[in-house]
Amino acid sequence: MAADPELIICDEITSALDQIVQEEILKLLMRLQRELGMSCIFITHDIATVRAIADEIGVHQGKVVERALKSEILTPPHGPYTERLLSSVPEMDPNWLTRLLASRRM
Repeated sequence: MAADPELIICDEITSALDQIVQEEILKLLMRLQRELGMSCIFITHDIATVRAIADEIGVHQGKVVERALKSEILTPPHGPYTERLLSSVPEMDPNWLTRLLASRRM
């Protein structure tokens, strides 16, 4: 942060962490975004994290195959690759992280 970046690239930044540590890392990054006005690009396969933090989503399959606001990407119809990606998520509560982060902001 000493270099005052405008953009941080986070490649699978929470992939090997438990949910509590993931939450703390994501809250820290969101606070830094607000306070420093920086942007983050998250590279992840974790759809719950994407749902919780993304404003815009780019779906990549060797190249960007879809890019739009989160609400557009996560609302059907989807392109073939995006459909396969979203349907490969196990049937859990995909909004657990969104609700957790929202409850912590209060």
